Amino acid sequence: MNCCLAVWIYPAVAQTASVVAPASIGGGIAMSDQEFHCHTGYSLAQCQRDILQLKTVLSRYPIAALHHWTWVLVRSQDWKPISQKLRLNPESPAFTALDQRETFFEEALFMHDPVRTAELMKEWRLSMSNLLELAVTHELGHAFCEELSESAADRFGEELRNGLRPPCQVSKRSKKKVESGEPHGLKPDALSAASARTDRMR
Repeated sequence: MNCCLAVWIYPAVAQTASVVAPASIGGGIAMSDQEFHCHTGYSLAQCQRDILQLKTVLSRYPIAALHHWTWVLVRSQDWKPISQKLRLNPESPAFTALDQRETFFEEALFMHDPVRTAELMKEWRLSMSNLLELAVTHELGHAFCEELSESAADRFGEELRNGLRPPCQVSKRSKKKVESGEPHGLKPDALSAASARTDRMR
């Protein structure tokens, strides 16, 4: 399954999204060595709710193997400008900065922006719970293997969702660099068959 979620390896990500509000989550799922933040503009209450939802999804997978990793939630109104500035695909609701060991998710994945949420559901042909799961597992494919390939991250993520613990297909950090001149990832309408497989998992 090929997904249009992006991987990014340049320091511009940290410069663009460096002001974050740390979330203190009480009573949540233990996430040893994982760091969670919300980008500027998130309310504390919403930040806590969304991070708890993200932790619930992450808890299904062996993320302890990542060691220290940072997860950042970004408001939908800020998502497209940030993506465009970084020359990423603005329609993709997640991306990973490998060098910074950070993964970013758009707020709409947590259903706070009705217009953007409806847009994502239509384009990806998935329920939001399935799209969040797809986003998380795809980005884990990048993170676990330091993988630049979108297709390899998709295969890794699909195996994770199927209850497997897949090995990395190549040695960590692919041989080729990502070209910075093009937005990364495919368009959602290329996912019709893959989306149907994902829906059947629920």
